[in-house]
Amino acid sequence: MHRFFVPPECIDGDRAAVTGAVARQLATVLRASPGDRIALLDDTGAEYFVTLSRVGPKEVAGAVTGRAADAGHPFPPITLYQALVKADRFEQALQKCTELGVARFVPVVTERCVPRVDAKWAANRYPRWRRIVTEAAEQSGRRRVPALDPVVRLEAACDGAEGVRLIPWEGERSTGIRAALRAVGPEALRGGVSVLVGPEGGLTEGEVAYAASRGVEPVSLGPRVLRSETAAMAAVAAVQYELGELGG
Repeated sequence: MHRFFVPPECIDGDRAAVTGAVARQLATVLRASPGDRIALLDDTGAEYFVTLSRVGPKEVAGAVTGRAADAGHPFPPITLYQALVKADRFEQALQKCTELGVARFVPVVTERCVPRVDAKWAANRYPRWRRIVTEAAEQSGRRRVPALDPVVRLEAACDGAEGVRLIPWEGERSTGIRAALRAVGPEALRGGVSVLVGPEGGLTEGEVAYAASRGVEPVSLGPRVLRSETAAMAAVAAVQYELGELGG
């Protein structure tokens, strides 16, 4: 069943009607027909099952035949502070970490970031980034779209991160993610887990030292040096597994 995030006003009691890009996709790409069933999500956590009665490129409408209650975000929520890397790699981190269950993304500027970041640069990319996380949430069965925060500098990321705060770093050899999470205990995890991942060129020792001074704990991802986007996925998956979100 195809799933789409739509504005809440698209659902009116037992009727649903969608326009714009979702209607065009259903009518011209997926070639939906009356009688087909789809799922609509309004980003409040609710899911509505709709049997289509009218399909056109400008509007698709149908009857709401079932509802599913809000399942909430994975608990505790994970925030990924991802350093800005080349466009395709950053987008891959957004997509795959949405599938893994990240609740919030914060793009971060570090000393070795490749893109030159200014207000115009960020404004041009946010619509595409939001589309990527929305489509990944639809595909992976999520009922809420992860939050996507404005770009911040590393210092602000370290100061603003909440909950248990981890920074994967190739220079750390002794403490892994499992040990770091088990050391804090379940009560500390109620505030969530923040993971800060560096750029393609890695974090500087000064940046890691600053993070550590603000309570962000350096952790190891093993003996191999990973690309930034791979490190993000590995770190998130390791946190999710340790928290029991991956069937562990």
